[in-house]
Formats: sequence, structure tokens, C-alpha cells
Amino acid sequence: MENETYMKRLKDRLQIEFKKQDRSGVYGYTQRSVAYNSNRIEGSTLTEKQTASMFETGTLYVDDPDMIFRTKDIEEMNGHFLMFNKMLDTLDLELTEELIKAFHYELKSGGFEDRANGYAIGDYKKRPNMIGIYETVLPSQVSDEMSQLLAWYN
Repeated sequence: MENETYMKRLKDRLQIEFKKQDRSGVYGYTQRSVAYNSNRIEGSTLTEKQTASMFETGTLYVDDPDMIFRTKDIEEMNGHFLMFNKMLDTLDLELTEELIKAFHYELKSGGFEDRANGYAIGDYKKRPNMIGIYETVLPSQVSDEMSQLLAWYN
């Protein structure tokens, strides 16, 4: 019961701060941390300070005037902020394939590179891929595998 109470309070606090656009509390901290760490795993070159600057002021902090920024890093960071907000907006909904696709759309819709290369924005992949040395399911299998995963999750 204690965990349920904590989770409800955390969820309520996130939603209150999000609605007020209060970026000084748990909402802002979570936005910055999740966006920075997730994008860093994907190879982003933006620093924590730059991530915070983008989120808090909409500007990119530059401490080295010779630093070169990858447009993709900036686009993906903004996509993360939008996706997190979508997640807060839909927190009480059951996780479905449609909702996952909506998250993906928020995450990727502002990215030039993905659009230019014909990736499925807000939909399941259309081409086979690998992650490092690991094979993934074929595009024709994604919906069935996702259905199984969601049945287990829900």
C-alpha cells in the first residue's frame, strides 16, 4: 500500500507541475534526466547542461564556441521532451499499440534524418534491422510480437 500511495503522489505531482509548466521540480528533473540519459545511450553529444538549457529556455547553452552540434541531437532531444509530455497526458490510459505508436510519433516526427530516410514515424518498422550484432523481429512480425508483449504487460 505504501508503494501505491507513493506512486499516486508522484504521478499527481508530475501532472500538476506539467500543467503549470513548472520546470523547477520533479517534472523538470525527470524531463531533463530521462531525455539526457536516453539520448546519450543513442550517441547524442549534448551535455546535461545543454539538455537543461534546451528544456528550460529553448536555447542551446554553448560553453565552447568551436563546438559543432549535430542537428539530429537537437531534434531528438526536443522529440524526447514532447514524448514525455504525451506520456503524462495519457498516464491513465491502458498501454496499447496505438499509444506506443503515438509516443513514437512525438519522439521522431521532428527529425529530418528519419523522415528523409523513409523511416516509419509513428508506425512499426517497414525494413528489417539489427541492433549491434543482434537480430530483431522482421517487420511482418512486429505487430504480433507487440500484441504478445502488451498482453503480458497489461
